[in-house]
Amino acid sequence: MDRFWDKVEKTDTCWLWKAHTNQFGYGVFRLNGKLQKVHRVAYSLSVGEIESGLVIDHLCRNKSCCNPDHLEAVTILENNLRYVATITHCKQGHEYTSETIYINSNGARECLWCKRERNKQYKLRKKGQLING
Repeated sequence: MDRFWDKVEKTDTCWLWKAHTNQFGYGVFRLNGKLQKVHRVAYSLSVGEIESGLVIDHLCRNKSCCNPDHLEAVTILENNLRYVATITHCKQGHEYTSETIYINSNGARECLWCKRERNKQYKLRKKGQLING
């Protein structure tokens, strides 16, 4: 596995993957003829087999990190909940606070300011259709 670890730069904190990454920023490595995510390979080599149904969470939130101390096997739900908790602003830059978060019918959080703007634009479009049609 020297070929694998040669592509890793070990810093005081994260172990950074310095070779190929996929379109989502995760390191990838060809192992046994199959492209594998680097953090999964590092976990398997250092910690052990990944149980069925579990994913590897980056505790440091650095997608290029493969430090086994920064990786944890968790359920997909737990991984998603942890990720969502790290998002502090919507795509438009509005800060998420208890007053500005709207929980939609799917249980996902949305920015209240953006939701209000979408509703306003929708009403304006509908009004324009009534006038023109």
